[in-house]
Amino acid sequence: MVSKPMTVKFPYEKLETAERYRGEHVFDIDKCISCGVCERVCPNKAIEMVSAKDKEKYPKKYPKIDLGKCCFCALCQEFCPKGAIKLTKNYFLATFDSVSLIYIPDKNYKED
Repeated sequence: MVSKPMTVKFPYEKLETAERYRGEHVFDIDKCISCGVCERVCPNKAIEMVSAKDKEKYPKKYPKIDLGKCCFCALCQEFCPKGAIKLTKNYFLATFDSVSLIYIPDKNYKED
């Protein structure tokens, strides 16, 4: 009765995520060298190398990430030689539209 409540008043209050939490991906298309390591190392086959929307500016193949398949193991981040893929602490990924969890390679992929 005299201690603090165990719950928080979500969405008005949020719990602080752990330092090493792995959430939503951020991809920098300008750092990517199209090596395909991220696709090969992904255990759930959540990454597929596809052409970018702007084929003139970005003629190579870049990773398309399906967060619905992703297990957030961070192997793609660990093995990326240029650091083009990073995992953020964002865990608000709930949606009714599964297509919104598929990130296609584009200049405006995700902002960090």
